[in-house]
Amino acid sequence: MSPRRNERTSAGSARGLTLVEILISSALISVVMASVYLVYLTMQNTFSKGELKADLQQNARVGLAKMAQEIRMAGYDPPTGSPAKPVIPQITLLPRTPLRAAAAQCLSFVADVSGTGVADQITYHFDSSKNTLRRRQDNWSGFPQYEFSEAKAQPLAQSIESLTFTYFDIKNVELKPVLWLSTQRCPPTQGATVQSLWQLTFAQLGQVRRVAITLKTQGSRPGVSEEAFILTSDVQLRNL
Repeated sequence: MSPRRNERTSAGSARGLTLVEILISSALISVVMASVYLVYLTMQNTFSKGELKADLQQNARVGLAKMAQEIRMAGYDPPTGSPAKPVIPQITLLPRTPLRAAAAQCLSFVADVSGTGVADQITYHFDSSKNTLRRRQDNWSGFPQYEFSEAKAQPLAQSIESLTFTYFDIKNVELKPVLWLSTQRCPPTQGATVQSLWQLTFAQLGQVRRVAITLKTQGSRPGVSEEAFILTSDVQLRNL
């Protein structure tokens, strides 16, 4: 009798999983896999957001740093050893100041930013159609004309949402752009006709001693929500 009982016991222990057990196991595995996948998506999204924000910050910092450095040099015209060399304060064309035009989203000034003894007209402005911060460097002719030869603006930083310049006088009183008739475009335009523009007047341009800059950058990637980053800088004009 004993061998037969052993045979029955072995046969019972070797039976397969029932359909109910398989369904329960599959459900548990599905729950675990879904949880793992959800954690993976969360981590991937967090990583992508961090990477996007870092790119936006770096993009804005590079553009803002260069802009602040060159604006600080407005009016800089070092001597080259020639007593006859005219200097920037001798500008004869209006406005008679190294700041050539200033608006809420554009600033144009004259300075020797390259340190070669040759002054250029530098312009920073926001191109809203391309969400781009642009820099333009025009050759600046000598005495007695002091006029620029038109150049093309180059992109300095992209994914820019807005650029705002705020101007202050020596007493830190804000100088606000007003609507007035002028040919002084920003960005500069050769042969421009008289037009109503929201810019600082010639008198205000001569009073500017400090420029506050606010740069907002914004962007997104597939599967990542939009991120924004704001940078500010405060520039004291050393040569005015």
